[in-house]
Amino acid sequence: MSGFRADIPFRLFALISAVCLMTGCVKRIPEPPPYNEVLMTEGMKITATNRYGTITITAGKGLERSYTWAGDTRSVIMWPRKERWDGSLGIYYPGPGNHWKEHDGITRAVVEEGQLHFQSEKDALAFVSRYGDKGCYVYNDNGLFVAWVKSSGAGGTLSVQVWQFLINGEKPKKLPGSQNEKIIVEYPNNRAGS
Repeated sequence: MSGFRADIPFRLFALISAVCLMTGCVKRIPEPPPYNEVLMTEGMKITATNRYGTITITAGKGLERSYTWAGDTRSVIMWPRKERWDGSLGIYYPGPGNHWKEHDGITRAVVEEGQLHFQSEKDALAFVSRYGDKGCYVYNDNGLFVAWVKSSGAGGTLSVQVWQFLINGEKPKKLPGSQNEKIIVEYPNNRAGS
């Protein structure tokens, strides 16, 4: 094996890696702008159970969110809102086209996450009452609200909304109609909460 240099494969790998980093062929996940009212932090998981089943939303790096239901996971890179829309200055993904490999009849997602600000508990509950299908959402005493449903339209759509209600700038302590047992929040340091 005269003339064989063991460091050539390593040097080639290092060169290819450097070129990828400089040219952007490595997927970069954007961070949310500081003005956005984002609810979840990296590694945080919210598991919610409603009439349609159980879903787990996991926050990845930056604007990446993953949705796990019916035994499989799909992910999106959320878009930051530049101005308030329907009260939210959070993040969203409008589901352009059929962007996912089909799972459980679903090929796309329309998802949102953020804070919603209310003047009173009555205003927060009025927002909740806008959802005609009471089986599609759950919320807890701290104002964490999760709605999710699957529909067959547009090739199969997963719709998920994750909101943190704030009443006069603070999380509520008790909300009528809450279902604390149907929402589980996990943080990356394994600390559970609600």
